[in-house]
Amino acid sequence: MKRQNLARVGAALGAAVMALGLAVGPASADPDPVTDYRQLAGAGSDTTQDVLNGLGLAVGGGDVIASWDARGTATITTKAPAQNANCQAIVRPNGSGQGRTALRASEGDGQWNGRNITGCIDFARSSSAPSSPSTTGNYTYIPFGVDAMTYAVHSNAVSDLGFPTNLTRRQLEGIYKCVITRVNGIEVNPLLPQSGSGSRAFWLSQVDILEDELSSYPCIDQRNNTIQEHDGRVLQWDLDDNTADIVPFSVGQYIAQGNAGETHGGVLIDVENRRGSAVLGRINGVAPTTGPVADPVLNTTFPIVRDVYNVVPTHDIEGGAPDAAIVSTFVGANSAVCQARAVVEAFGFGFRTTSVPGDPLKLSCGATTLRANS
Repeated sequence: MKRQNLARVGAALGAAVMALGLAVGPASADPDPVTDYRQLAGAGSDTTQDVLNGLGLAVGGGDVIASWDARGTATITTKAPAQNANCQAIVRPNGSGQGRTALRASEGDGQWNGRNITGCIDFARSSSAPSSPSTTGNYTYIPFGVDAMTYAVHSNAVSDLGFPTNLTRRQLEGIYKCVITRVNGIEVNPLLPQSGSGSRAFWLSQVDILEDELSSYPCIDQRNNTIQEHDGRVLQWDLDDNTADIVPFSVGQYIAQGNAGETHGGVLIDVENRRGSAVLGRINGVAPTTGPVADPVLNTTFPIVRDVYNVVPTHDIEGGAPDAAIVSTFVGANSAVCQARAVVEAFGFGFRTTSVPGDPLKLSCGATTLRANS
């Protein structure tokens, strides 16, 4: 699928990335103005929406990546109506799963919310790997950063109830499987983010639960599917009843939200701080962040880590007629996104320059070996 103005993209990507020693402006939610139709339109993961907004400003002088947040207006228009009439008033994809579904629909594989959106989505943000990883498939999951996940609790649950700031992986699995109902004498209420969330899928895999098994674990509180991932404001605690919620939380998101409004490495972290009173827990005694308390960085050796991806159609990066914009932006260590390491790290994520041998889910930035048909 070819894009318009590829000559202009090539010129912009010749410089690849703005000089990262210079300040990159606010990474506002959605392209601003919304009629700023750039070359590559993407949607999906809440986890990586903010860093993609930052990359949208840094890569190619802000002319290449248009990333639409998981939350916001009910609908989005991803391409100029004169370019593609299918792309007007598309229901906003919320989460990795919805982003990937919308990408498939854009490729002509089904519809998106009953609509033909062929040609409207160029890449999907995904914080989860494919359920059946392979080296072949119609879609390629291209990693650009490393995230970690842990549990979060309300700070008052720690200070007033004594909820532990360290749990083992076995304890977390027991909590989510409803085997462990109290910790330190406190009744624990495990929360789960909205369906379609990549973080939900990843967390369930870490506690050894399949999505279709959730009915077997009635203690898991989904609050009618209203819990947006990485929003600490959902956390509750009760001193009288001696109860406390826990919820999975992206460490990268937690760091970025804590840096909201600050400039790191010349990059303004213009994100919504949704942490509320959430505090992150250790797992197996390992802290999810390193460095000074006032300026933490993600611990890439944390027990629970994951690559985060931009998913593209495989035919757009190989074969006889690859898409120049997609290849230059995402593929390989020299791609524009991988050269923007300072932006990735400024938004709280780790960065991997070499793949871990034998582990298809721990790849170097820009690798194209992880594929699937969905």
